[in-house]
Amino acid sequence: MAQPPGSLPPRTCARPTEGIWPSSTRRVRSRPWSRTMAGGSESVFWQRALEFFAMQYDFALYALVAAVLVGAICGLVGTFMVLRGMSLVGDAAGHATLPGVGVAFLLTGTKSAPALLLGAMASAVLGAMTITWLSRGPKVRPEAAIGIVLSTFFGLGIVLLSYIQTSPTGQQSGLSDYLFGNAAAVTPAQIWVVGGAGLLLSMLVVVFYRPLSLMVFDERFARSIGLPTQWLELGLMSALAVAVVLSIQAVGVILVAAMLIIPPSAARLISGRLVGVMVGAMVIGALSGALGAMLSYIYEGVSTGPAMVLVAVTIFGFALVFGPVGGALPSAIRRVRARSLAAGGAL
Repeated sequence: MAQPPGSLPPRTCARPTEGIWPSSTRRVRSRPWSRTMAGGSESVFWQRALEFFAMQYDFALYALVAAVLVGAICGLVGTFMVLRGMSLVGDAAGHATLPGVGVAFLLTGTKSAPALLLGAMASAVLGAMTITWLSRGPKVRPEAAIGIVLSTFFGLGIVLLSYIQTSPTGQQSGLSDYLFGNAAAVTPAQIWVVGGAGLLLSMLVVVFYRPLSLMVFDERFARSIGLPTQWLELGLMSALAVAVVLSIQAVGVILVAAMLIIPPSAARLISGRLVGVMVGAMVIGALSGALGAMLSYIYEGVSTGPAMVLVAVTIFGFALVFGPVGGALPSAIRRVRARSLAAGGAL
């Protein structure tokens, strides 16, 4: 049976000794409970969960680390996009990476990860800059610019992938992983790249925290005091492109926007301070990545990207009800207390 895209490989077969896996691989020993769970046995679930976090297999470790790093990076960058009201720009940038992947493959003729990611980066930056350029005109509203760029770039990417799939090169298999993500295909070298880029983005946010916060909450005031808002916006767009490109391997271009939007949205219901929202979004993103990778490991056939998104949505649901800042339950309690105090004062 064919393995769905993005899911972790079955644990009952030998891991390949070439391609995405390290050369020092060994045959995974079959276990009596390694088949797909029947009846949803709770004991089997916890056995697999413990096996996953025990890091007995290299591919599980790589998938976990990549998913956690991607979730944290998306939470950090997504905070500024959500607070700035540019959430859908991440969606457009994610879809805009697809033609870059196709063009890079056509130019190189191989599935070299650096070449494909470089093409995705160039395409994502071009898409983000096109949105900014179109939005500055008097005739095109920002949401219309996002829709134009998203549909145009994604349509071009689908056309390129369709052409590549029918080409006689024989090297095109696996490119569809960029649509839905495939955390199991992440290599140690890619993890180092993701970790280094995440550390660099975090340091830049710390250095430019004050001007970024001023631009996010009041761009006119930031411009009036002489801050280079255009350069700051360019930096945000570049950071967004980096986050998207780093995420498409694990999450895919279709769902990367969800990891940019959902963790910061949940964090806003928990904290009322920018620092709190940033840290909360990174924690929620990392937790979603860890649990999503675990679910993909436990339930064979479940892709890591969708699992991460579903975990993030679940956390958002809890924050929507119980969040101390904007949750429905704390808000209702505050309203009841305010009415009680008002009634007591009237008496």
